Amino acid sequence: MRQFLRCTGVGLVTGWLLTAPAMAAAAPLPPQPATAGPVAINHLAAGKIKHVFVIVQEGHSFDNYFGTFPGVTGLSASTTVPLNPSSPASGVVTAHQLTTVRTAPLDNSLRAAKQALNGGAMNGFSATQQSLAGGSSLTMGYYTAKEIPYYWSLARKYVLADHFFSSALGGSTANHQFLVGAQSWAPAAAGAALPTVPTIFNRLDGAGVSWGYFVAQYRKHVASGLQAALLPQVPILGLANIAGNPADLARVQDLSTLYHDLARGSAPAVSYVVQPGQTEHAPGNIASGEIATVGLINTIMRSRIWSSSAIFLTWSDWGGWYDGVPPPQVDSVGYGFRVPLLIVSPFADRGTIYTGTADFTSILKFIETLYGLPPLTTRDQAATNLMGAFSFHTRGGSPAPVTMGSMPTAGLAHGSLTAVVVAYSVPGLLLLFLITYAGSTWLSRNRRREERKA
Repeated sequence: MRQFLRCTGVGLVTGWLLTAPAMAAAAPLPPQPATAGPVAINHLAAGKIKHVFVIVQEGHSFDNYFGTFPGVTGLSASTTVPLNPSSPASGVVTAHQLTTVRTAPLDNSLRAAKQALNGGAMNGFSATQQSLAGGSSLTMGYYTAKEIPYYWSLARKYVLADHFFSSALGGSTANHQFLVGAQSWAPAAAGAALPTVPTIFNRLDGAGVSWGYFVAQYRKHVASGLQAALLPQVPILGLANIAGNPADLARVQDLSTLYHDLARGSAPAVSYVVQPGQTEHAPGNIASGEIATVGLINTIMRSRIWSSSAIFLTWSDWGGWYDGVPPPQVDSVGYGFRVPLLIVSPFADRGTIYTGTADFTSILKFIETLYGLPPLTTRDQAATNLMGAFSFHTRGGSPAPVTMGSMPTAGLAHGSLTAVVVAYSVPGLLLLFLITYAGSTWLSRNRRREERKA
């Protein structure tokens, strides 16, 4: 199977190179409004899954995080790219393991992505970062289970997708937009009217399905008048059809609200989660982000709604890091480079690698398939729905939370120990507080009822 996947990757390279000139001549369009009617409901899946969680981290390619995971289409210690694709004699940069949880930032812009892609040759990564970010070798760095043990533990226990692509070639903002609207758009200029772009949340509203968009430190941003700073990660704040609707805007909430819901054994049918204060995008501390993210997943596993949940954990963009699989060109915007996708659910096909080609709009298609929603654009209309990563004919497995202890010594030596401890402690302490508060409130109310009876 591993050899087959490698051959598939080669086929993708060849296909991209052969079809790129024809595609350029045909001038492919960006995603267009969908023309199809409601997606057919998968009743077997809909009967099992009542809560979908879409958790989005930032800035890492698939090869950077999982390129050496057993059985994937990935990389090896002998993977190289030239320092200068136009001059083979200039030498090469070899893939190498990173031992720090903080690195210098790389250029993840659309310009950088196009240069790294280099017409489908996938050999411009080093030269691009040398010219745009001032360093040529960092892009070839990768992490292993030693540096990101909790993510690798989830991958071993649940499903890791190794042909999952970002939706847009380039950076984070456009991809966060695709995650909610199956397209990207230009944000409104200062003082201009907000645009109206249909989103998955508008579709859910139309079907009477509950949703929430949970943002770490959202209350702090609102109190300080800094909501605009959240637009790259919470693009619906810049849309008239969400931000201009008080009922929908109220569904954008602080992440602590989700922890409160989970403590009570509830959550919206669809929950999006972003963590601006604990981003893993360089120079962010990946240990801090990992602990906060896996801590939330563990909390979902330990809640009463685990038995009806599907969790999709992904990363918004490539972050400037190397990836060796050329993205298929489905329209003028994407795909972009591969990013990790972890699928965690009692019905996930545990311990497997999902090899189907997909992108962020496949998550939208999954939600549409649960509720019979119309697609938003031609992108999610044509997307796979990721149902092949699940086994809905089973009764569902028991939760397997990740054991979270101290981070590796190498990681702590180069990261912020304070940030790691806080990120690890806050979710657990918050959940404990909420459970205690809920219990004391119930006891108080029960005591008052008994006193009235007396």
